[in-house]
Amino acid sequence: MARTPVEITTQLSMAEAADVFRHAMRVSWWSEHITGAGTTFEDPRGSVFDTVAQDRPDFTVMALLGGRGAEIQKSAVHMYMWDRGAHREIVLGVGRNLGAFGIKANRKIRRYVDTLTELDPSMKYTGI
Repeated sequence: MARTPVEITTQLSMAEAADVFRHAMRVSWWSEHITGAGTTFEDPRGSVFDTVAQDRPDFTVMALLGGRGAEIQKSAVHMYMWDRGAHREIVLGVGRNLGAFGIKANRKIRRYVDTLTELDPSMKYTGI
C-alpha cells in the first residue's frame, strides 16, 4: 500500500460502513458500462503470516478501480474493518500498479470519508 493509511473510527455498523464503501468506490456509469473500466471487488491477497496476527480484521475487501482494461493502469483501495462493539475501526490503503498514480483511489477514499461523515457526525479519521 502506498502513502499513509487512512484510519477511521465510526459508530456505523459493519454492514453500513461496507455498503458506503461499495458505493463510494464505484466509477461513473460511462466508465462502467461503455468503456468497461468499472470497479471490481475482491478478497485481498494476504500474507501467510496473517493467520497468526493477534488482531485480524473482521472484514476485508479490495476495490480494484478500472484502468480501461490495462492492468498497468489499475489502482486499488484496500479496506480492513474491525468490530469493536460500540464502534468500528477501519483502515484504508491505496495500492497501485506501475502506470497508475493512485489519484482515482485517493479521490474515492475522500468520497468514502465524506459520506461516512454525513452519516456519522461523530466519526473520527486520520491520514488524509
